[in-house]
Amino acid sequence: GRPLVRRPPVPPAEVEPVLAYLDAAPVILASRSNGPDAFDPARTDAVPLNFRTDGVWAWPGAVAYYLREHGVPPDPELVAHLRARRFAAPAEVTEAAKDLALAAITGTQTTV
Repeated sequence: GRPLVRRPPVPPAEVEPVLAYLDAAPVILASRSNGPDAFDPARTDAVPLNFRTDGVWAWPGAVAYYLREHGVPPDPELVAHLRARRFAAPAEVTEAAKDLALAAITGTQTTV
């Protein structure tokens, strides 16, 4: 069956600003391939397997993909963070912040 998502929807007026923010953040962990779509098994190579950060939050590329393709809302706390920033992605994310986000994703320690 299809995955069950129990999160509040992103209001229609906020979908594009949320997507723009999510897509504007730098990739901190890249992949040369894509994964299968959990909602559409025919799309076997569709979901980005990368990770991005804005220096505070880190999220998989799948977050924007599923919102864009299937209307699946991101984590409500992430959406609240984007709202608090008025959907203005930072112009730059420091290398130290990228390193910390990458360490959080991979479970490795950093000396930053």
